[in-house]
Amino acid sequence: MKRILLLTAAAMTFMVVGCNKPENGQQNQQETIEVSLEVTGIADNCATINAELTAGTFHGARIVEMVDLQDVTIDLESEIQLTNYVIENGVDIELPYSNTLTDIRLGQKKLTAIIVYDSTGRAVDVQYVTWDPVGLPDGWSTDNNPGELEEIEW
Repeated sequence: MKRILLLTAAAMTFMVVGCNKPENGQQNQQETIEVSLEVTGIADNCATINAELTAGTFHGARIVEMVDLQDVTIDLESEIQLTNYVIENGVDIELPYSNTLTDIRLGQKKLTAIIVYDSTGRAVDVQYVTWDPVGLPDGWSTDNNPGELEEIEW
């Protein structure tokens, strides 16, 4: 009697699990959305941020253009932490995106990060780039040189 009850329960479980399985033609095809991010033109206290979709359809994006890397207290390799950081600190943008940053202060490594959303509003891809600013330190100038020490009369 116990054996029949166990076999009946197992058969009912398999039938219920089998009922929820969609047919091959009815499976939901989830769209793959991917973004590329690069920071170029790093010179003369400037940098250009470029972002574009490499796959999928644009439904929304958010970006953190430039933050000092030492101020970021999350693990960048954790997609969840990075996504939450961009959601909290980023701004909404349209893709493709290009922006040139100017008057960048030297001395600290920078972070740029972006997330893209699918049609349901869920973040599906996150990318980041760390980079070093290049240029002249604040307060230094190559113009208006006072001359050589030999030229100055004391």
